[in-house]
Amino acid sequence: MFFKWILLLVLNSTLCQFAFAQDINDLSGLWKVIDDKSGFTLVKIKISKQDKNSYNGHIVEAFNPPNMVEKDLSALTGFQLLTGLQQDLKNPKNFSKGKVVDPAIKQLYEVNGKLNKKGTVLILRNNSDEKKAGRKLSWIRMK
Repeated sequence: MFFKWILLLVLNSTLCQFAFAQDINDLSGLWKVIDDKSGFTLVKIKISKQDKNSYNGHIVEAFNPPNMVEKDLSALTGFQLLTGLQQDLKNPKNFSKGKVVDPAIKQLYEVNGKLNKKGTVLILRNNSDEKKAGRKLSWIRMK
């Protein structure tokens, strides 16, 4: 009887872990965007799944770069930074056809992305950057 209870408890806890586990290939949640040249956190962004394999993201919080004049960045809260990032159904760690807007200059960039094995870092690059010599954005999962 005692072993039956232990087995039931172990089975129940295992099922709970599966029920609450997040798919590491799902981008939904909070991320911080890191500039590749300065290493500085630019913004916190909330990414939401729009349909089966498409994601959008808006700014939750923006940060002033160090050693720069403080600016009021509260107007950036809610700004739609990322739209239409499509997950590859055959390789769910790859993403394409996304659009990122630089809020400072209102420049639109088409981006492709790749998620690391652990699902904690997303690297976005401009589609036209075939040599991978240009800028990239590193997005680090927060939650």
